Amino acid sequence: MDELGFGCYCLVGLVFAVSAASKLRGRTAFDEFVRTTRVLAVATVPGYEVSRDQARMVGVAVISGETAVPVFLVVPGTAGIGLGVAMILLTAFGVGIAAAMRRGLRTTCRCFGSSSTPLGQRHLVRNALLVAVAAAGLAFGPDRVASVDPAGLALAGVGALVLAALVVRLDDLIDLFTPAAVAGRPSR
Repeated sequence: MDELGFGCYCLVGLVFAVSAASKLRGRTAFDEFVRTTRVLAVATVPGYEVSRDQARMVGVAVISGETAVPVFLVVPGTAGIGLGVAMILLTAFGVGIAAAMRRGLRTTCRCFGSSSTPLGQRHLVRNALLVAVAAAGLAFGPDRVASVDPAGLALAGVGALVLAALVVRLDDLIDLFTPAAVAGRPSR
């Protein structure tokens, strides 16, 4: 594995660990995530009514997958599975977000806990970039023969930590630098 592969593993693992932890931090966080999941499921399968229990089961499955990703990434020989699961979850959420946007259904982003930001283009772009990072992790992962510099791995790990923080706080950063009237909020 080279430094790029290591950085990709770290970034994907950190993002999924924070995502799972934010949904498991309390009953309210989980229930909010289930509500968002229900809207995305309804948008994806038009004409099919998704019950709360079904949305709850999907929510549990998603959180299980999100929790499994970082575990697979650190267990020798299973990193490819972890990156594959990450790509499937990111793609599934992308499909749900795109379907909700196309149908005019609005729900807030519960990717990293409580947020008032509606799901939109920025979330599709974020997910697509994370899929690309996971694909790069597969391409530059453990099967790649390279001489590895410990300092390079440390730098890749720190870089991944910084990028993960930016991914997790993306909505806040965009809102911080977007004028209130442009962001759909009234000017003060």
